[in-house]
Amino acid sequence: MMKALSILILFGLSTIACNTSGVPTEFANACAQDLDGKTIEVSGILQPRSSVFCSNRGGRMECPFDFVETAGSEKKMGADIEVGTGANTVTEIPKGYKKEDLKIRDNAGNQINLGTDKVKLTGKMLIAPAAPGGQGVCLMQVYKIER
Repeated sequence: MMKALSILILFGLSTIACNTSGVPTEFANACAQDLDGKTIEVSGILQPRSSVFCSNRGGRMECPFDFVETAGSEKKMGADIEVGTGANTVTEIPKGYKKEDLKIRDNAGNQINLGTDKVKLTGKMLIAPAAPGGQGVCLMQVYKIER
């Protein structure tokens, strides 16, 4: 009985993670201070950064990418994607990587093309205003990547 209950709980939690939804948000409004800590959905294009330093934050190994509304756009936000081998993850990035080593999968497990494929990201926003003379933070901890 206990084993069946454990399996049911695990199934329920995985279903919740897969069906995560957020508040649909326009790209231009995604970095609004009142969205800090909220789960949103926003569309745009994932792009590689000039350097990628993956880190373990809160028990989840993540790699940062830039997220822009359209290819070549100057306005961008950060998108931290979990390292893994399944859907909604990025393959572990080797030292001295090349752009073709960056492999991100959508919610169906299919690889997306960085810099060209339009995707909808769902995730939790981390937003901090700029300090005087500094730079603010606008970052999404990505849970789901859809085409």
